Amino acid sequence: MAPRISDEEKEARREHLLESALECFSAKGYYASTVDDIVRYSNLSKGSVYNYFKSKEEIFIHLLQKKRQEMVEELTIKLAKIDSPLEKLKYWIREDIPYSLEKKKFMRVHVEFWLYSTDSPEVQHILVERFDDMFGLTKEIIEQGQKLGEIKPDIDAEAASSMFWSLHDGIWLHAVIGYDEAKLEASIKEMESVLITYLTANA
Repeated sequence: MAPRISDEEKEARREHLLESALECFSAKGYYASTVDDIVRYSNLSKGSVYNYFKSKEEIFIHLLQKKRQEMVEELTIKLAKIDSPLEKLKYWIREDIPYSLEKKKFMRVHVEFWLYSTDSPEVQHILVERFDDMFGLTKEIIEQGQKLGEIKPDIDAEAASSMFWSLHDGIWLHAVIGYDEAKLEASIKEMESVLITYLTANA
């Protein structure tokens, strides 16, 4: 009889599988990856993988949900430590860009989530939820800035939030495809300048 595995060990294996899948999808791409590839990256048996997930798609979806939750929680904690709404937006612009290897890995996979969502209503729903969370947080920060007099009162917070995300996601894509770091840094500074000027001119 196989030894019983504790709930903690089961959860640790599940997390390990998801992180291994991230490594695999980042290196090979979702479409080119197979369950056998994930098995090799995880150093677990194929049976172990299927004990936790029914398919490659299910792994993909759970990975997206896990990373989305982690990103929202981490960002919310960091932004809560900053008092000024404008400084929160500046921090978000500068610190959320995927300079680090780990962020680049996830963003490569996230771009495939975007593409895959056209064929999967479930993935599309998850992406919409993720965007709504981030969009709502940005809008809330802008509205706080208006109440405190840091941001122009006549700005449409929803339109400004949409502008923020259009600029933000464009910078992310440049970072992921290996855009020259000096040019990337210049783009980030320009994004910050354009956004802050738009929000504060004659505030």
